[in-house]
Amino acid sequence: MDSNPINLANLFKQAQEAFADQFNLEQVVAGSDTRVLFVARDRVLKRKVALRIHPTPGGTSREWFEKETELMAELDHPSIRGVYSAGYKGDWAYRVTKWITGESLADAVERQPRSIPFVLHLAQDLTYALEYAHSRQIIIRRMIPSTIIIDRMPRAIITDLRYANRCLKFADPDDEPSANNFLAPETWHGGFGEPASDIYALAAIVYFALTGQPPDSNPLNIIPPSKLRAKCPAIFDRILMRALSHDARNRYFNVEDMRADLASEMGRVDTPVSAAPTNSLRSDPKAWEKHLRRALGDQYELMNELGTGGFGTVYRVRDLSLERDVALKVLHPFLTEDPTVVERFRKEAQLAAKLDHPNIVAIYGIGHRSGLWWYTMEYIPGLNLAQAIQARGPLEFDDWLTAMTQALNALHHAHQHDLVHRDLKPENMLIDSRDGNLNITDFGLALALKTELPKLQSHSGTPEFAAPEQMFGEEVDHRADLYSLSLVGYFALTGRPPFAGDSVEAVLAHKEAGDLPKVHPIRNDVPETVLWALARGASRNPEERFPTAAAYLQALQRAAHEGQTTPKSWFRNMLGGG
Repeated sequence: MDSNPINLANLFKQAQEAFADQFNLEQVVAGSDTRVLFVARDRVLKRKVALRIHPTPGGTSREWFEKETELMAELDHPSIRGVYSAGYKGDWAYRVTKWITGESLADAVERQPRSIPFVLHLAQDLTYALEYAHSRQIIIRRMIPSTIIIDRMPRAIITDLRYANRCLKFADPDDEPSANNFLAPETWHGGFGEPASDIYALAAIVYFALTGQPPDSNPLNIIPPSKLRAKCPAIFDRILMRALSHDARNRYFNVEDMRADLASEMGRVDTPVSAAPTNSLRSDPKAWEKHLRRALGDQYELMNELGTGGFGTVYRVRDLSLERDVALKVLHPFLTEDPTVVERFRKEAQLAAKLDHPNIVAIYGIGHRSGLWWYTMEYIPGLNLAQAIQARGPLEFDDWLTAMTQALNALHHAHQHDLVHRDLKPENMLIDSRDGNLNITDFGLALALKTELPKLQSHSGTPEFAAPEQMFGEEVDHRADLYSLSLVGYFALTGRPPFAGDSVEAVLAHKEAGDLPKVHPIRNDVPETVLWALARGASRNPEERFPTAAAYLQALQRAAHEGQTTPKSWFRNMLGGG
């Protein structure tokens, strides 16, 4: 390669003078005998730019620089660094490109391997860029972590096209290693490569971001990423190991196929928009629906609204990838403006997703886009308990007992997994129209999103059904759920909440004033022994309630069976024994 040693300090002064009418040079970022990079400010457009010069005229190195500049100017894609302008200053050739505020992938991974969502966005950015390049018969060939820049969006940007197929005949063969961890085997020793070669390079980059380590330089010795990162989704093993195959014929046919495979397993990934919907947008139903449809993109089709509450609104949507209906709860944007709240939400959703019970609504996943956060769950056709009672009146006793049995079984399962609901209420108990079974939803949401909510919302939970210790902000355990269920049980028998009021203070005053109101003035088909069990579940003092959901269920079933013939004194003694 033709080059002459240069003095960077002297060259900086010369460049300041040569470009004085166009740029204010700030500093030398990197330099060699053949290429020098400056950060500068455009005097006319008042923006930072990257100014790269080739100081040595003639020779193949100048042709190499010019060819790369032409190639960069030809490509116009947000994930490939483009050229603003180019030209000559005396013996120098130069080009002006966008200055990217961010860091290299190498620097980012040096701190720690990247998060799964970040890796998915990285893969998406690079697959779109490669698909664009391939449509123009351009093979990037070499992508390495130090030349992938992550901007503030964050978006991955390819900044180095020196070793692309169109530049390769001018490249210095000594500058590119014969075997590179990020280079497909067929491109070693100067091979031009093919689209499958870029698939290998892309997979190597994703592997590095995911595990913190480059893949082995010998494709036959590459360790599956899940062996290096325990919580890595297994799908990465299949996709990356296929893309990193030594034989190009065993890789994906094109990058679109690779991206589609990843999307079919992990869901569509879009760069999130940080701005939350404005208050005016939320107050305009048509504008809100338009914003929501845009946020859901081509992942879900919005069907209809199922209900709304203190934490958000539930919609029936069609999962377009799996072709099934699911319920999607969009959280009120004001709840998720705080990153700590979002983190709590993610954590609680992960815990709730571990529950597997026929009377608990299954959680499928969480997502966010365009300032909105949501989670998807099993779609239960039918009404919630509040709607059912409003439409049909209080439950028949046998139906009530069945519902309480199913609810207590569900709570027992959740409490065994250290998950407390904290917001049991009729709206969170769904009646499946297919089989009449009860299903509890929104486990852990009250803890994740605890905040000051308007009107009849306390620190966590709904005051009409929340345990007193919740309303006072005291420590809460699983017995708070037993209290709330007892109040829901009273509501299901009578059609009215036992403690009502126009404010949190009024509700709390009613709870402190006495025990559950009498049921028999409203209906007389409920055994007295069952009412005693219900009353114990609603004890103001947690220590006086049943110790577990299983104990509550055992007492309730025994009370229902013995209620018509067992003396009240016997049942009082039984309750006292726990």
